Amino acid sequence: MNRYAITVIAPKDEYSDFFQKEGIRYIELSMDCKGTNILTDIKLTKTMFSIYKRERFDLVFHYTIKPVIYGSFVCRLLNMKCVAITTGLGYTFRDRNIINSIVKTLYQFSLKKVSEVWFLNHDDRRIFIERNIINKNKTFVLYGEGINSDFFSPMSSSFQDDKFRFLLFSRLLKDKGIVEYAMAAKYLQGKYPDMEFRLLGKANNDSPENIPMSMIQEWANSGFISYLGESVDVRPFIADSDCIVLPSYYREGIPRCLMEAMSMEKPIVTTDNVGCVDLLVDGVNGLMCKPKSVEDLIDKMERMYKLSVEDRALMGRAGREIIKQKFDEGIVIKQYQEKISQLI
Repeated sequence: MNRYAITVIAPKDEYSDFFQKEGIRYIELSMDCKGTNILTDIKLTKTMFSIYKRERFDLVFHYTIKPVIYGSFVCRLLNMKCVAITTGLGYTFRDRNIINSIVKTLYQFSLKKVSEVWFLNHDDRRIFIERNIINKNKTFVLYGEGINSDFFSPMSSSFQDDKFRFLLFSRLLKDKGIVEYAMAAKYLQGKYPDMEFRLLGKANNDSPENIPMSMIQEWANSGFISYLGESVDVRPFIADSDCIVLPSYYREGIPRCLMEAMSMEKPIVTTDNVGCVDLLVDGVNGLMCKPKSVEDLIDKMERMYKLSVEDRALMGRAGREIIKQKFDEGIVIKQYQEKISQLI
């Protein structure tokens, strides 16, 4: 088997120390992920150019919008092979405005010389092809970034009571359906006192797309949402839940939170939305609701609650089987290895 020297270039965060523990070289890169300041982005591009020129990588993988655009451009200048991976389009193509027109143009320019562009779902791939951003012969669909199904395996709940617990865990973005979840919780708790509605995720009040912490605190004070803060290890929170909910209308890649829940044999309630539909077989491993519809979300959560324990367990086992057959990290790693062998 081929052996590779791996370097990770990324902003410093709570996960950065993990690379050293795994024997992976880490280079810190300062980056304003959401900013639109052209001078800041020029500085980022110059820094990436300096690093790439010094290191002379044989193959570079770029993830998320700015590394994909600016990193691919740098590789083009240095005649280096690279793969651009779109992990979900997010807000990029949601609205027709000047910023998104500029982003489309930048994509077209930067991706001209990439070896391939990978997508996590067919819908994102279709958009890039239809908008003439990339030739379809250079595209590849990778079903998610993989889940370690041994790590995310079924665990016993720490609770021994009769409460039914829903959990939404995600970045606290409006388009993840957080408000709809809270409104559904407010209604359902009034009807079913034995229901509990839990919310886990990182709040970032610097972003206009995030749910304000003041709003979350208001929900918690009113008693219909239990806010759990944030956690690096979500497994105990999944284990303590009867159903995982993600009423997203964000342009997902493949939602990792749903993959983790399914791998731990939890039934899911999610929307007929890009990325989510790649994981859900309606009525088999969970229930599908309409995006942005509080009423339909209430209906599906109520239906999940009324299912027998045995039926929910069957859904959970079906979800884990889907993960093991299509989304397990062993499958994804094998695809990476095959592609790397072809490209190098």
